[in-house]
Amino acid sequence: MTTKQLSEKVTWSLGWWNIYFLLKIALKIKGVIGFSALYNFAFFFFLLIPVANKGLRAAKNIIAVVIGLWLFHYDSFLPPLNRLTAQLSQLLQFDTLYLLELLTRFISLDIILLFSIILIAYYFAHQVFRVTSLVMITMIFFSLSHSEKPLYVQAKVPTAQVSLNDRHQDPIVPTQTTTALYVEQPAATLKLPDIIDDISLNQYRKAFFDNEAKKSSSLQNELSLNHNFDILLLNICSISWDDLDLTGQTTHPLFAEFDILFENFNSATAYSGPAVIRLLRASCGQQEHTSLFETVSNKQCLLFENLAQLGFNNELLLNHNGEFGNFMTHISNNIGALSPAIELAKLSPYQKSFDGSSIYRDATVLNQWLAQTNQTRNTPTVTLYNSISAHDGNRIIRGNSGSSLISYKQQQKNVLDDLYAFVNQLNKSNRNLVVIFVPEHGAAMRGDKMQIQGMREVPTKAITHVPVGIKFFGPNLNIQGDKIQLSQPNSYLAISDLLGNIIATDVFSGKPFQLSDLVQNLDEVGIASQNQGTTLLEIRKSSFLTLDDESWLQYGAN
Repeated sequence: MTTKQLSEKVTWSLGWWNIYFLLKIALKIKGVIGFSALYNFAFFFFLLIPVANKGLRAAKNIIAVVIGLWLFHYDSFLPPLNRLTAQLSQLLQFDTLYLLELLTRFISLDIILLFSIILIAYYFAHQVFRVTSLVMITMIFFSLSHSEKPLYVQAKVPTAQVSLNDRHQDPIVPTQTTTALYVEQPAATLKLPDIIDDISLNQYRKAFFDNEAKKSSSLQNELSLNHNFDILLLNICSISWDDLDLTGQTTHPLFAEFDILFENFNSATAYSGPAVIRLLRASCGQQEHTSLFETVSNKQCLLFENLAQLGFNNELLLNHNGEFGNFMTHISNNIGALSPAIELAKLSPYQKSFDGSSIYRDATVLNQWLAQTNQTRNTPTVTLYNSISAHDGNRIIRGNSGSSLISYKQQQKNVLDDLYAFVNQLNKSNRNLVVIFVPEHGAAMRGDKMQIQGMREVPTKAITHVPVGIKFFGPNLNIQGDKIQLSQPNSYLAISDLLGNIIATDVFSGKPFQLSDLVQNLDEVGIASQNQGTTLLEIRKSSFLTLDDESWLQYGAN
């Protein structure tokens, strides 16, 4: 074939691929994606290569589709594809409806409308002038005027002590009569880096976990239980301050019931398995994520073990089967082999989980537990109750769930209403009890440009900043003063310290005590949150993310 014949068969035009680049440029202008000039121009010129042979042209088109999809993901702010493959085994356990819903979240109505406008505009424009030339000029201008930020941050910051007393976020608190208490602690020894870059952030992370490894709880001290009481840990999935703000439930009456409210508690992870392990190992400092799935080296880190030494029996309560993600295995590895206290098979399921299994309403399970334990309780007991009622993807069996956000709002409200009603029941129970409400993590129902709605691969503060509340019940309680809101940054070790203070103060003896005395010397900790292969550090209200434990980028949620 001569050059003339070839030129008659092919043209130097992108054709309908112009729409691909126009859409990416529009999304970049909107701040939805990034734009790699090098890779996009390489792809642009690859598409311009003329191929006359039909078979080769078909092969080129197939290759182009694969490259185009990969490059679209590369330019997005979503986590790398290997993070998806790492979770593939769990994704395959989701039911079909939930998987389809997750797929739809990647494409919003705004993007569909934008694509439609570009498609119609191209259809008419390409009949008037060469759109490919316009696309190339736009890409050149755009690349020169919108240079990419590097995947690391190198910004001068003042040399300063890392004050773990820094208030990392303005608190969202319920309206109630309380005392906002800020307990002064000695400044931490961790030091902010002079320059924030890969090296300094890696050094800071190492120093953080080295410092945490030295910590232990006051619950490990020589204590004695003078008056029996029970402890109930309400470990609730998918409720964070950000979720409560989104649903308008920050002032739900449940939060007004708490005697002590942690406003700035970090769950340190975005998934249920690691969250429950961190809670059960609350008597030591924060561990690296990889250490959570190893046998605990120091038994004194185990919260339930320390309470057992004081005479507490261990008890487990679930409103689900505990099979997803080896959840029951994580619990038994840190408590011991326990059968749930309530046989769920005797109850009627209320929801279907994201994996198709049954979920039972919190009110039903907790009221059954209360009736059962009122009759049989004769020794102090610590009970772990885990609920997944508010998990994304759940469906109410006899109800119209609607969209995911509408469904989540209803399910979250049901959880809060059930717990509030349960608290009122406990007020009438005439038993000595400490209830600790400690969510696992948030639901990420707001999403951001780096994570779709419901995605929790990156443990952002919107997911890990959770409300933690403590409520005392008992006929002989003699609490003096107002309820307390704590605004300093805390995590699980503070819960263990608080329990140690409760036992040391002997609050169920009938003697008067101040709530402020119970929150003295609670552990404070900076914000470092982790999932598998992901670490997020917060330094002076800026978040820094690593996906490979070496290089860092500044995480922007907007």
